[in-house]
Formats: sequence, structure tokens, C-alpha cells
Amino acid sequence: MLYTEAVTKFFRHLEIVQGASPHTLRNYRRSLEAFLQVLPPKASIESITLDTIEQFQDFVFAQKNRRGEPLSGKTKNIYLIPVRSFLKYCLKRELAPNILSHEKVAVIKTPQSDVSGLNHEDFELLRSFDGSQDELINKRDKAIIEMFFSTGLRVSELVALNRENINLNRQEFSLCGKGKKFRSVYLTETCIAKLKDYLSLRNDAFAPLFINARTRKDEHEDKGESRRLSRTAIEIMVSKRGKRCGITKPVTPHKIRHTFATRLLGNGADIRSVQEMLGHSNIATTQIYTHVTNANLKKVHADFLEPKN
Repeated sequence: MLYTEAVTKFFRHLEIVQGASPHTLRNYRRSLEAFLQVLPPKASIESITLDTIEQFQDFVFAQKNRRGEPLSGKTKNIYLIPVRSFLKYCLKRELAPNILSHEKVAVIKTPQSDVSGLNHEDFELLRSFDGSQDELINKRDKAIIEMFFSTGLRVSELVALNRENINLNRQEFSLCGKGKKFRSVYLTETCIAKLKDYLSLRNDAFAPLFINARTRKDEHEDKGESRRLSRTAIEIMVSKRGKRCGITKPVTPHKIRHTFATRLLGNGADIRSVQEMLGHSNIATTQIYTHVTNANLKKVHADFLEPKN
């Protein structure tokens, strides 16, 4: 089977069966298009050899980031993992005989990510900071920060929200998240108040929950879809907000998601409940947070087993 035909089948599987997000599909497409560069014209999947993999690894390792520096191990894996997943899919579906094992594609071992989140003082700075002189934008950004903290949403999930999705009276809503997995999402009283503050200043009937400030000629025709705040815009806003209010560590939407998880676990929530609220399919993914909350155990042990007078 031709490589291009197998890739088409693979993406249909990712999108329909696995429910991969647009972000994941974009990364996988970039990787598999790059892999095509080390293959001969009209290559078949049977023609992929260990030598092909080594050529692709050389290609990836030679790439530079925007600053002209070698790619990090994590970024290299963004190229390597899709190729590994593709070969695994081809083997499992038996698309051709003698397909190279996906295990031949070695990924880079990377240090464990910092999932500690923000401490109490830093988060209070972030949520209370007035980042814009424009009242509407300032209230919008505060509502976004509070939404991340209240719900633990992924940035892609927050971007996709419409006003009609949120039930302010019940303080909850249902969400179809990563992997087309449905879950219930809950809002704190503080989050409800921030959302009401923001929405009270909106004088439009646009569908998106969060919109940008740029007016467009066609905005009424598409119900404001062209005004929907983008993933990149939110990430930039959160990062700038963190720097401007004096937080020394990088601040991202995912960092606030970490804050949500560690705050829950640190206050005694059981890991199964946190798994459900984060939308993790596998509890092992949620367990990465336990080493952060377990760091307090040594102090508890010392303080309560042999308390000092």
C-alpha cells in the first residue's frame, strides 16, 4: 500500500475513531508530511526501513527553533511520536506484509514536566491583576483566568465554548473534550461572578463565549464566529499577564490547569474525582500530580509524629 494511502486511512482513524483534537491532527500532519521528505516518490509502507527512520531522525535533529537553537527533546518527540503511532496503526490493521515495527522509532527521554502549578500568592496576583485599561477586555481576561482555575479546562476546550453552553444558574455545563469524551464541568461562585461581570458589558448576540476586540464587516453574518478569541491570543494574554504582575515562572493556561489539579489534591480530593474533572482517560495521567502533593507528607510526618515543643 502506498504511504500516502495509508496516511489517509490513519487520519480518518484519528479523527473519527479516536476523536483527536485539531491541535493533535495538525501536529501529526506536520510530522508525517516531513517524513515524506525522506521517502522515495510513490513509496509504499513496506519500503520503510530502519535506514529510513534513521534518515528521518537526522532530519529532525538538524532542525532549529525560531531562535536558531537545536530543538528540545519534547519538540523532537512531536515529530517522532506520530511516525511511531502511524507504523503501529499500519501493523495493527495489517495494511501490508513486512511492516517495520513501531518500536524501531525511539523517542527522546525528556525530564518530567513541572506540574506544580502556581502557589497561592502567585495565583492571587494573576487573578486580581488589572491588565487592560479597557473595562470590557479587563473583565474578559479576568473571567478567562477564573474559568481556567474553576474548571481545569484545556485551552482548546475553553476556546470552543459558546454562551449557550454555560448554565450560570446551575453553575455547571457538559463538555465534549479530548477524545470526544463527555464530562461535567463545574463553576465556582467567583467564576460565575466574573463571567456575569464580563457578559453584562457585551452588547452583542454573538455565539462565542469569549470574543476579541476587533470588529469585522462579516461578524454579524457568521454570528460572531470571526470574533472568537483564538488559542494563541489566550496563551499570549495569560503569559503577558503573568509577567506584568511579577510572577517569575512562565505562566500558561496549562499551568493554571496544573494549579487546579494540585489545589484539589492538596485539599483532600480523591484522585478518581480529579481524573474525571480533568477529562483524563487514564488515571496514570492524573497520577503525575501526586508527587507534588506528596511533597507535603514529609513535613506532616515530622510535625505530627514527633512535634517540637
